[in-house]
Amino acid sequence: MLLSALALVLAEAIEEKAPPVIDIDGTVLVQFAIFVVMFLILRAFLFKPYLKMRQDRAENIEGAEVKARQAEHQAAELEAQYKERMQKARAHADSERAALQSQGRAREAELLGQARERAQARINETRGQITAEVSAAQRELGLRAETLGHQIASKLLGREV
Repeated sequence: MLLSALALVLAEAIEEKAPPVIDIDGTVLVQFAIFVVMFLILRAFLFKPYLKMRQDRAENIEGAEVKARQAEHQAAELEAQYKERMQKARAHADSERAALQSQGRAREAELLGQARERAQARINETRGQITAEVSAAQRELGLRAETLGHQIASKLLGREV
C-alpha cells in the first residue's frame, strides 16, 4: 500500500510540473542569433563554394560535351574526305590499270604480229628452198632417168640402145 500511495503522489507531482512543449523565453533570441551566425558562416564557407563548384562542374561538362560534338563532327568530315580521296585514288588506279592493260594488249598484238611475220617469212623461205631443191632434184632425176632408162633398156634387151 505504501508503494501505491507513493506512486500516486509521484504521478500527481509529474502532472503538475510537466514543462510546456515549446518554452518561449530569452534563449530563443540567443538560438536565433546562433542560427543567423551559423547560416552566414556556412553560407560563406560551405554553401557558396559548393554551389560554385557545382556550377563550374556543370560548365566543364557542358564544354566537354561541346568539344566532343565538335570532335565528332570533325571526325565525320575527315572520314568523308578520306573516303572521297580513296574513291578518287581507286578510280585513278582503275583507269591506269585499264590503260596499262590496253597498252599490254597492243604490245602483245604487235609482238605476235612480228612473230607471225618472221614465222611466215621463214616458212616462205623454207618453201622457196624446198621448191628449188625439188626442181633441182627433178632436173637431176630427169637427166638420170634418161641415163637409167638407157641402162635398164640395154640390160633388158641385152644390147646397147
